[in-house]
Amino acid sequence: MKTHFFNYLRFNRAERNGTLALFLLAAVFFAVPEIARHLRAAKSTDFKAFQTEIQSFRIALETGKNTSEGSSKALFNFDPNTATFNDFVRLGISEKVANIICNYREKGGSFQEPADFQKIWSLKKEDYARLLPFIHLKSKPEIPSGIAAPKITAELFSFDPNSATETDLQRLGLPERTVKSILNYREKGGKFRKKEDLEKIYTLSEEDCARITPYAVFSEVVANTPPPYPVVYAGGFNRPGKKTSALASVDINQASKEEWMSLPGIGEMRAQQLVNYREKLGGFLSVEQIREMHNFPDSVFQTIKPNLMIGTAGIRKLNLNEVSVADLDAHPYISKRQAELIVAFREQHGALSSPDDLSRMRAFSDKVWLAKVGPYLGVE
Repeated sequence: MKTHFFNYLRFNRAERNGTLALFLLAAVFFAVPEIARHLRAAKSTDFKAFQTEIQSFRIALETGKNTSEGSSKALFNFDPNTATFNDFVRLGISEKVANIICNYREKGGSFQEPADFQKIWSLKKEDYARLLPFIHLKSKPEIPSGIAAPKITAELFSFDPNSATETDLQRLGLPERTVKSILNYREKGGKFRKKEDLEKIYTLSEEDCARITPYAVFSEVVANTPPPYPVVYAGGFNRPGKKTSALASVDINQASKEEWMSLPGIGEMRAQQLVNYREKLGGFLSVEQIREMHNFPDSVFQTIKPNLMIGTAGIRKLNLNEVSVADLDAHPYISKRQAELIVAFREQHGALSSPDDLSRMRAFSDKVWLAKVGPYLGVE
């Protein structure tokens, strides 16, 4: 039996030659690709373009972080009259404020000097202080260092503030903004009957007022004609039927549009703006918050301030665990970027136990902002 088994393992000469040829063919089949790989010139892959894209992505990522955290790393010289929306965002300004600046320019607004940049009502004081050294107005000729800026020569002469032309007011050395304020005051029906009336122009500085007042003259017709109703510039007119200092206190958290209109300097449009702002805010915590409204003149605020009070402090809070991005963005103190970060944080980490949980995010490390918006946030 053993013999029969080994008989199966025996090959004749032809079979041995065939088996050997088969092994050689298999060896060649597997060896040729490996040999060809070593003989073929190695191709070097150029990763420069890919590395450039990676670097650009990292820079964009860092820029985004700097913007959300208000970092000063993206500071550069800019002209607020020509800077683009993206330029403002790169400077660390929120998208909401950047839109306001662009809209301000589209409606004819401009920045004549660096200090005018703080006219943007929603621009934070710390952002203005941070960006002020980098504001360079290209529209104004730069004066070489060491040469004093030419001073405007002011002429003093007798003038009637009721009829003086724009050129006359400029010759008196008054700033452009003050000249426009006087002309607008007259166009709205305002009259100057005595020297003290010049103080109604809130843009007229005390220094300029004291300088030009001795030269002001008033026509007898205007001086002897009593005003049809008391004038309060920059806020409108006190028409008959409106009360002033004798008006009862108004609860700013409950006042209707009609009650707002009973105050001096508050017309129908401004009264509606006050009601709308209060609804978006969720209620006032302080009378001073009224000054935060867009284009609300300080002269009007100072006039009505004695008649304002907070009788009920019913603040409406936003539930951070349920509120949407749109609802958060509608709040005057919260930008769209901040709203998106809050919702993303909630979805990633779950429900918040307290509004203070926001301080765990680097983007909300500003304690001043947290203290300001905190009373309007809840987690119920």
